[in-house]
Amino acid sequence: MVKEIISNFIFNKNAVLFAINNTCNCKCEMCSIWKNKDKKIVKLEEAKDALLKLYKNNFGILQITGGEPLLNPDVFSIINYAKKLNFLTFLVTNGTLINESVARQLSEAKVDNVGISFHHHDQLVFEKISNHTNILNKVKNAIKFLKDENIPVEALFTISKYNKNDIEKTVELINSLGIGVSFCTPMIVKNTSFSIGGKCVEFSNDELKDIILEIINLKKNGYRIINSITFLKEVLNFLERRNKYYCLGGYRIFYLDWNLNFYPCMFKGSPIKLKDVDFNFKKTKCKDCFFQCFLEPSLLLLSRSMSIKITMQQLPVYFKLMKFI
Repeated sequence: MVKEIISNFIFNKNAVLFAINNTCNCKCEMCSIWKNKDKKIVKLEEAKDALLKLYKNNFGILQITGGEPLLNPDVFSIINYAKKLNFLTFLVTNGTLINESVARQLSEAKVDNVGISFHHHDQLVFEKISNHTNILNKVKNAIKFLKDENIPVEALFTISKYNKNDIEKTVELINSLGIGVSFCTPMIVKNTSFSIGGKCVEFSNDELKDIILEIINLKKNGYRIINSITFLKEVLNFLERRNKYYCLGGYRIFYLDWNLNFYPCMFKGSPIKLKDVDFNFKKTKCKDCFFQCFLEPSLLLLSRSMSIKITMQQLPVYFKLMKFI
């Protein structure tokens, strides 16, 4: 069954990260999106036209992001429409706006998975990272509400200098809530509609290697970490300048922003208005970065054998999580 799902759907479909607004109620230290003065929210009809065009051009994997996508009043309708087109649909959120009603509406819209930013086990440090009061309690409540609706949920931990020394304690807390965690590699992104990075994510190769090795060891010791061993080892390979695999950004994975600008990558290449995209993409075999949002899904799409290998690696994590559902 696992092999059939991978072969017949995931491996054959393209993926898009769709930012449906640039508004956010957090002011995270590693993100500039909240600094945008020109606020933009994608309207439902715009989103439907975009998704239909993508669907007609072999896109089937959708990550809805922002800003904070739950600030878009049409977010539930957008998810619902994506599901009608049979998109595998993920929502990325900071979790602060999820109450029982929002969780119920996400369930009714049939979202496939919700990823919630979860950057520290300590309330004060989490607040310092996000510049949002009481965020840890809000995120814990959001996880509970989503689980009550039987929505698959995972934590998203962006590695920074604020949390690099507290990884194990934060993973322990996240796992105690009955969910797994995906680590987002610290990167500096400037060539897109907003920037990511700053001094809080600036690490030497040796510093970052130590962090990745710690995450690998935690995973091997039974912590519920969603990232595959293949991806984590490839980050190490990149840092040692011997990376084996290439990214499919600009070929199978893309970024679409709130102005409906279509980016081949979040690091290089000029955007194209979605209406002008011809969808004749060429494989570039790029090895220039280790941005998790693009590189990790690329590994799943490189070949059927790689997709099956990574999925089988992850089955023990999913089985451990099943007891919490």
